[in-house]
Amino acid sequence: MTSLATRKTRLAVEFSDCVRERGKLREVTMVLTTYGISVRLKGMRSSYPISPAAIYNRAVLMEVERLRGEQKAKKRRTEAH
Repeated sequence: MTSLATRKTRLAVEFSDCVRERGKLREVTMVLTTYGISVRLKGMRSSYPISPAAIYNRAVLMEVERLRGEQKAKKRRTEAH
């Protein structure tokens, strides 16, 4: 479940998606800042800034890869028959 942090000084969104880091499952937290978005794992100090443009570019690449995979699977099905 996605939730907003209760702090009023910044906008932080905590996602229910978890990542295994150092042997523990940790929730992903995104903090919106004036320069972009900072991503970190809950309970960890290190954060990684990323711009909205970089997120968009990555989403486009993922969609292109998904479409290519579907086309390859469709081609394999037609060749098998």
